[in-house]
Amino acid sequence: MIKTILICLAVLFGSAASASAAELEEAVAAAGNGQHAIALRRLLPLAARGDARAQFDVGFMQAFGWGQPRNPVEALAWYRKAADQGLAVAQHYLGIAYVNGEGVPSNYGEAGRWFSRAAAQGFAQSQYMLGLMMLDGRGVQQDPVQGYAWLVMAGRNGVRSAGRDVQRVRLSKAQRAQAETVIASWKPKFESADAGVAGPRAEQLLGLDRHIGEVVDPTSWPASSIGVVTVAQYATGGWCTGTLVAPRVVLTAAHCVFSGIAQVSPGNVRFLAGMNRGTPAASSAAERLIVAPDFVPTQHDKWSLDRSPADWALIILKDALPSRPVAVKAVSREELAAATRAGTISEIGYGQERRYSPTGQRNCTAGMTKDARLLTVHCLANFGYSGSPILAEIGGEPAVVGIFSAFHEETRLMFAAPASQFEATVRREIAAQSASAR
Repeated sequence: MIKTILICLAVLFGSAASASAAELEEAVAAAGNGQHAIALRRLLPLAARGDARAQFDVGFMQAFGWGQPRNPVEALAWYRKAADQGLAVAQHYLGIAYVNGEGVPSNYGEAGRWFSRAAAQGFAQSQYMLGLMMLDGRGVQQDPVQGYAWLVMAGRNGVRSAGRDVQRVRLSKAQRAQAETVIASWKPKFESADAGVAGPRAEQLLGLDRHIGEVVDPTSWPASSIGVVTVAQYATGGWCTGTLVAPRVVLTAAHCVFSGIAQVSPGNVRFLAGMNRGTPAASSAAERLIVAPDFVPTQHDKWSLDRSPADWALIILKDALPSRPVAVKAVSREELAAATRAGTISEIGYGQERRYSPTGQRNCTAGMTKDARLLTVHCLANFGYSGSPILAEIGGEPAVVGIFSAFHEETRLMFAAPASQFEATVRREIAAQSASAR
């Protein structure tokens, strides 16, 4: 009799777990498709019942303002609930919050503690962050051997940035041998016996795949003036995003019109405005290119952030396009902070997850570096977003305040060339075209 009851209970618990997993996957799919209200309705009851995966997902949506105003403090609370149960991705995001000072004062000691817990469980991005911190001695004890070992393991687990950083580490032959011993003997130590927490499915967690943001109507402005920049020389079929800022002028990233260190021919560049499931509303080939005079091209694997302030270019089209242009506006640090508080910082791009339709990211936050030569943007990004506009409502209408240049996936930070770098050139080109048309 007791055995029968136990078997029945096991069946019931198994059915409940399956139902919970199905609900999670449906909620994550809904969020990925921009159906944020539906996702929250499904996630909140699960999170309230203590499901660590749902708690992380709710925190993620609050951190990025999906279906609700951005609330980094509340997001941190949900992350912590999930992290305390041993969910490695939540521990990693807590570490990132402490690094970036999101919802909590920046604290590298706390960041290192959470990265250490997630890294011990095999979370690759935390292994990478912990490795960098150990090399520099930021928040943790400096240990070049262990730091090198974490970077190597992160690289083997899929972190692209790790391979480049590993090459910069200088170790003696004995130290390198010691690091290899550490790597060979390392095994993950999971904090939870619950398989759903120790090894959650990617379909149950937000932020792990590249299907992010919401589909934007390409016939609505300003999306109708944002499109795909294609370069015929890209052997792999690469592309970027560009914005029409005048009938014959498109703004994009400088590195988008280079193949390695060689600038591509204008005849190989084309702009496809308002792409809707692969069909553009209007398009034109390039007539000429204007690249930032201080831009220094380099190979992709040697890119450094000191190149990003000058990472902008203008594509002068052969044909004028009918779409309404988007204004370019250089803003002050205070104006950028006000736009962030108002929730009007956004981005529209053609990323890897939806190459043939525009994806929008709303409620982003943006700041400036101390020298005001670079924007730091907390917003999700993807391959293909290079050159996409960072938009802010100025005078009640969206304007381009920056151009997406680079993305650090591990800290979820984007870097953009500010409009102060290219506004004057845009104005001069528009004035020159207007004068020649008279």
